Amino acid sequence: MVGAVGSGAIGQSRTQVTDLPPEIAERLSKTEFIVRSYVAGLFYIFMNTARDPAFRANHLLSHVGEDLIQSATSLMTLAMESLGSVAKRELRFLIEASIKLCFVQQQGYNLTVEEKLNKFEYVLWSQKISVQRNLDLRLLPETFRPQLVEEVGRLYGLTSKFVHLTPAQIEQRIEMASRGRRLGREIPAEIDEFNQLISKGLAASLVLLFHSVPTHVAGEWLVKTDGTSHDWYFAGSRFIAAIDSDFDYKHERQDKLVEVQSARAAKVSF
Repeated sequence: MVGAVGSGAIGQSRTQVTDLPPEIAERLSKTEFIVRSYVAGLFYIFMNTARDPAFRANHLLSHVGEDLIQSATSLMTLAMESLGSVAKRELRFLIEASIKLCFVQQQGYNLTVEEKLNKFEYVLWSQKISVQRNLDLRLLPETFRPQLVEEVGRLYGLTSKFVHLTPAQIEQRIEMASRGRRLGREIPAEIDEFNQLISKGLAASLVLLFHSVPTHVAGEWLVKTDGTSHDWYFAGSRFIAAIDSDFDYKHERQDKLVEVQSARAAKVSF
């Protein structure tokens, strides 16, 4: 992540992957792939749900979707310019927005957007995410539901540390400087850690978004017409894989169920 800020060249042109050392470029290319995979899933959820004539009038996603795409896309841009802390703030927004959107839609799916804004104003204004404990996570097997709640809480807590300036942040900068690590000179391991973080955060967002729309949306995205699972980066998430398993009842899977289950298990990595 050797970007404009790291080099001190304020105002210079945006950093390109081809400008970077190979070991850094490779990892940032993965960052881009993760983000694009998220946007692809989000776009499908949006477009499939938008087939409902009442979508724009009733569903918060019709108005929040663009914000989610902007924040997701910014993760790549910010990472390229050595702005990892800012990227984590954007990830926090994605998680928070997904929780609130899911809760509000589940509590009043057929209300108009205006009615939702009035009825759930306290939820939308609050910085707390305790409402996630009241979500209906029906697409997940029961054993995975408390795991998701714990994962979302952990990710939100971790990314919240970067919203306000704290002594811990300053101490971390001092410690890094004492080791000779300069801003804009991240090591490959730091980018690997960032990619792991956004993988988990964006997967959690997708799980919540799938629970904010009709059940068939997840099934039509995850299960291909031949019964196999969609070859998608987020198939590597244990939570997305768990949702995929909820559709093992589908007729097109029955003659290859063992194969599907084996391939799904082999992909899980985060």
